[in-house]
Amino acid sequence: MLGHVQYLVQYFSRLFIINCPLAIIAIFVSMMAPYTLTERIRAAKVGTSVACGTALFFAIAGEKFFEFLGVTMGSFCITGGIILTLLGISMLNSNDIDNSNDMDKVAGKESTKKSKVDISITPLGIPIICGPACITTTIVLQGEAEGFIQNIVGLVAIILVFGTLCLLLVSSAKGTKWLTPMVLKLSFKLSGLIIATLGIQMIFNGLRNADLQVLKPLEKVTEVFRAMQSTYNVC
Repeated sequence: MLGHVQYLVQYFSRLFIINCPLAIIAIFVSMMAPYTLTERIRAAKVGTSVACGTALFFAIAGEKFFEFLGVTMGSFCITGGIILTLLGISMLNSNDIDNSNDMDKVAGKESTKKSKVDISITPLGIPIICGPACITTTIVLQGEAEGFIQNIVGLVAIILVFGTLCLLLVSSAKGTKWLTPMVLKLSFKLSGLIIATLGIQMIFNGLRNADLQVLKPLEKVTEVFRAMQSTYNVC
């Protein structure tokens, strides 16, 4: 029994850390700044539920699902990177961020000034909360399970991780209440820059993992350039 509890703690700790909860909270607060408190809480619940369901699916199906579709983890990383990059660019180009504090004060009524895009499923749930790193980690951790009981313990750990993330996001949903419009706008733009950077990095990681033949000439050019640089330094 003690061994299963230890496995649960280790599983929870590794998956929780790999999800970078502080980064998720910072991005969540900035992305949801134009939304009302009710909408932020709903997005937190829906996003973590979708992320949890996705992690559970890949923990159970594992790499067989990718093999069945003929999809590699590299291509999955590239797709997620493109989504994040486009989201970051749209956030950087956005010029109208409403003051969510004012909206929350309108006698409990939801703001209808303009329609808002529902981002709770994508990109919040996937790939921000549950991205390629999270999915890969769940597959690896489930592969380390010894026996049926530890497989079940791993699934319980996944539920606990995303349940904890949900509580953290719901608690942070009120964070914009104490932020000024200037701080909200600045954090929104910075989050857009960070998200776009993460997206580009995911694309690079996907290209590296995909082992695409089209990149081979580029690698050779890089090697030649390094050799020329070394020769120049010697001279």
